[in-house]
This record gives sequence, structure tokens and C-alpha cells, in this order.
Amino acid sequence: MKEALNKTEIKFILSNIYPFNKLRDNDIDRFLSISEIREYRNQEIIYKEGDPPDYFNLILKGRVLVLTKQAGYDHEIELLKRGTSFGIISLFNEELHSVTSKSIEHSVILRVKKEKFKDFLKRHPAISLEFSRLLSERVKSRFQPKKIFQSKRVSILGTRSSGKTTYMYSLGLKIKEQTKKTLVCIEFSLRGDFSLPSFIRKDVKVLRLSEFKEETISAFILPDAIDFLLVRIDERTNLVSLLNFLSENYHFVLYEIPFDIKDSYILEFVSLAHYIHFVFPPIKEELERYAFLIDNLKQKEASNKDKIKVIINEFIQSDGSSLEAKSEIVDCPIYATLPKYSEENYFKVLRRIARELGELTTGLALGSGAAYGFAHVGVLKVFEKNNIPIDMVCGSSTGALVAAMWALGYKVEEIEKTVINVAKKFSLFSLRGLAFPFKGVLRAKRLENTFRKIFQDKTFYDLKHSLKIVTFDFIKREPKILEEGLLYKAVAASCAMPGVFEPVNFKAEILLDGGILKPLPSNILVSYGAKKIIAVNITPTKEEINRQYKTRDKLHIFDFIFGSIETMQREFIDEAIKISDVVIHPDFEGIGWMEFEKVEDFIRRGEKAALAKLEDIKKLLTS
Repeated sequence: MKEALNKTEIKFILSNIYPFNKLRDNDIDRFLSISEIREYRNQEIIYKEGDPPDYFNLILKGRVLVLTKQAGYDHEIELLKRGTSFGIISLFNEELHSVTSKSIEHSVILRVKKEKFKDFLKRHPAISLEFSRLLSERVKSRFQPKKIFQSKRVSILGTRSSGKTTYMYSLGLKIKEQTKKTLVCIEFSLRGDFSLPSFIRKDVKVLRLSEFKEETISAFILPDAIDFLLVRIDERTNLVSLLNFLSENYHFVLYEIPFDIKDSYILEFVSLAHYIHFVFPPIKEELERYAFLIDNLKQKEASNKDKIKVIINEFIQSDGSSLEAKSEIVDCPIYATLPKYSEENYFKVLRRIARELGELTTGLALGSGAAYGFAHVGVLKVFEKNNIPIDMVCGSSTGALVAAMWALGYKVEEIEKTVINVAKKFSLFSLRGLAFPFKGVLRAKRLENTFRKIFQDKTFYDLKHSLKIVTFDFIKREPKILEEGLLYKAVAASCAMPGVFEPVNFKAEILLDGGILKPLPSNILVSYGAKKIIAVNITPTKEEINRQYKTRDKLHIFDFIFGSIETMQREFIDEAIKISDVVIHPDFEGIGWMEFEKVEDFIRRGEKAALAKLEDIKKLLTS
């Protein structure tokens, strides 16, 4: 059993969980002051169906199964993971719990007594509104046993030529494949000209919105790989009733909004959605058409800013403007870019989106450690060979280099070949590249030129996978997470070890090695929504370092710089290990952090360490 979480770690986890991430730091402290932490063993009951609601519950670590009795047997409804609150519907409506919840492994639960929780919400109305939004996803039991714990609605908008129907259909299939949960796709139309039938190639009865009735709707739903429903909008009644009913019977409700609908009616559609996906062709005029609507949505409700996702469908001929320029038009970051439908990467992008919606995001943290970082390549070799899916990667220092190549779509063989060349250059770095005045022994340009040959002028918008690069903001004395701009600059900044390399000027900031404060960036992955975290810790333990230096005859200045930083990192690494689900730690016995010429050996050791943890990783991903 892992060591229990301390107060600092609990506060960090809480501050990165919606809706508590909307609170100020001192408000989180107040909430923690009224909370208690309870640990539950495997199969231990937290509360039973029919029990009175006494506590607000939030999972800090572990997993909780929600189930109900049906015909005398336990029926599993949902498996809840870290960051999920539960028991809140009963807490608010003062009804007995409609389900049983039990821990299915060692779990750490934050609990707050009902009265204290309600009092806290009264004192913090802003977060109370956020909880209302969260509760809108939770399904109440009415006249039948509860079947769905939480339902998510995704509204999809775009012009006729944007590829939005293809996107909805393909995303629906991917969500079903990844989550194994129930899903329905709805196409709304004003004139009865539907696009979905061309995908499913079956006759589908059309439901008039005004004629919706719960007892007859099954005749209009076409069961296929996923369920489909065509709805003709003949008047504005019944929209809320229809979506509420479907939310009680499906985990996911995807619905496409007609492109020619009036803006006032669009607002009604999107107000009922938990996520709003705008699908655009890469054309400036099309983006400008919807920019006003996006701005209107953000002004109408602050939470809409988090709900809006902008997707650029690149299979349509672009007008030549950059993705940065397109992002500026809609005043939103580009959430995803879709290549041609026939390309493999189209479905890889959809897989990432599907897993994020299904709260299955798996994050990989690649730690810092100079030449030790080449072991990350060996880890990726094992992952690729065994089809281990990773949705998001975060890297510090050498980990940032490997992470960026993987996120850009490099095959492991290409990454291995590239790092071997990089290792040769690093081993040849000498005092010929001195920086004057001494901001570092070696000039930042040497790093930048090395990485520019790898990444050229690629930016974060060119990535095939989600990437976060960790650096250290020297002026602010805090971590800086890079998600935009030139990749070679970002990687150079993350690798700029203080005292060895000059800092990197990134826009208006002075940036250094990301490993200074985030040597193992697991907590960055938590803050970006990763539910399962695999960490590759390449920093030797205290015992390993002691054994290593006993065999050394001489020490030089870089040993003292690196060793001092490494010592300061120890506490950060211990915290990162606690919040990681699986930690891979290669054995570097007999090999030093500056022995870049032994790159193949580092790769082999990473491979060996990953193989030793392979079964644990497979178990984590299938849980």
C-alpha cells in the first residue's frame, strides 16, 4: 500500500479538480479545514442504497464502484476514478441514496459532512453555480432503477461543408469503442434534409420534435454500432424533455445542430450541452462567421469558455492562413486538427477526444536527468511494441526532447536514431561555445541549433498528440508550461540546465531547465485532466547515488551543479511518485549522467525497466 497523501498533496489534487479549481487558494484551505480524509480497503462499503446522505464524497486516490440492486442481484452502474465526487444528488434533494458505493482497491476519500458542505456553498455562490453545472451531468432515478450515473451531452456545430456529420458519426464510434458505454447520435434538421442516413445506409424514421413521447421514442431510434435518431424541428417545444430523457438512458448524447438555424435558437441548444464542438473548415471567412457566436456564448455564461472546443477539419483546402491566425479569429485555442478522413491520424485524433470525454485520459510523465533521459526511448519502444495507448505526454529536460518527438508523430525507430545523433553532439560540447558574460558555460544557441535541425519550424499546432513541455521561468521563479510556439525553442528551454547552458529567451520570458521544479511532471498531467498516470523517473535514489560516487575517481564542476540540483529535486520527485499510478525507474548502476556516448545502453535500460512494469501498466489501462 502506498504512503497516505499529506496535506500539501491533497491540496494540490483538490485545486486541480473541477469545480474546486475555480476557488482561490485561501478558499481551498477553508474547504480542507472542514474536510476529513478517510481510507477504504478493497471491497469496503462507503454507503449503501437506502442510506441517508450524510457526506459529500470526493475520490483523491483509488476507484469506487457504484451499483444498485435489480431483481435481487447487484447491477454495476459506473466505475468512478480519481477526481470524481459522488453522493451529491441525494445530498441536495434530501432523498435516500439510490445506489451503493464501495471501494474496489485501497482508496482515499475526502469527505465533508452535509451541513458543513451546504454552508460552504452558501458562502461561495460562484462554486455553487459550478456544482449546478456538474449536477446537470448526473442522472436522477425516477420511476425505474438508476441505469446511468453520469451522462454527457456534446453539441456539434459547423457549416454544411465543414464535415461536422462525419465528425459526429466517427467520434460516436470512437467513444463507444474506447468507453464501452451507451451512446446515441442525433441529427436535428429544419427542413428534413438529413446527412446521417448516408453513413448508416439504413432507413430511419424521422421524429418530429413536437410529437416526442417517452413511451413511443424507441420506434424512432435505430440501433446499430451506435444508436441513431433523426429529429425534424417543427417547433421549439420538447427539446429539453427529449435530451433529458435520452440522458437518463445513454452515457453520451451527441447532437448536431443545423447550420441554418437562428442564432437565438442555437443558444438554446448549446445551453443544454456540457461540451460545444465547433467544426470548421480551414477558411478565414467560415471562422469569422461563427466568431461572433463564440464570443456571445462566452459573454453569456463564463462556464461556456471551458465548454467550447474548436476543431479545424484540414481535409478541406486551406486558405493559407496559419493555425495561430485562425485561433486569433475565434479567440479560442485550436482544440484539434483533423487530417483527411482516410488517414490513420484522423482516427488517432478522435481517439484522444473520445478518451478525454470518457475520462480515460492516460498521461505519460517523462522526467529530467541529462543522459539518463535517453532511457525514455527504451520505454517508448516497449509501449509501441505492446500497443500501450498514451493520450498526453509531459516532459522535463531530456524528457521534453523525447516527448516532443513522440507527440510530433515520430516512430520509435526515428526517435532512437535521432537521440543517438543528439547524444554525439552533447558529448562533443566543449568550452569553444563559452557564453560571455557567464550566464552559462555554453551558449543557448548551441542547444537551439541542435534541436532546430530536428524540429525545423514545427509548432505545437503540428503535433499529433497532446504535449506539455515544462520549463522554469527565471524571473517569476515558477514552473512555466509551454503549449504553443516553436517546438525547438520549447525543448531547448526545457533542457537549459542552469550553470551549464545559457537561459533561453522564449518570447518575453527567460526560461531554464524544466527539471528544476518539475523533475518528474506527474502533477502537470493531473492539472490537465489525466486520470491515469505512468511516470518514468530517471533520477537515481540516494542509495544509488552513494554507490555510484564510490566508484568515481574524479569529480568536476558539472557533477557539483547537477548533484546539487538533483538533491533539491528529491522532495518534488517523492510527491510526483505518490500521485502516479505506475512508476518506471531504470537501473543506472555503473553509468553516469554525462556519459552521452553510452546512449544505446541507456535505451536498453529503459526498455528493461518498462518490461518489468508492463503487467502493472496493462492492469491500470484495463481497469
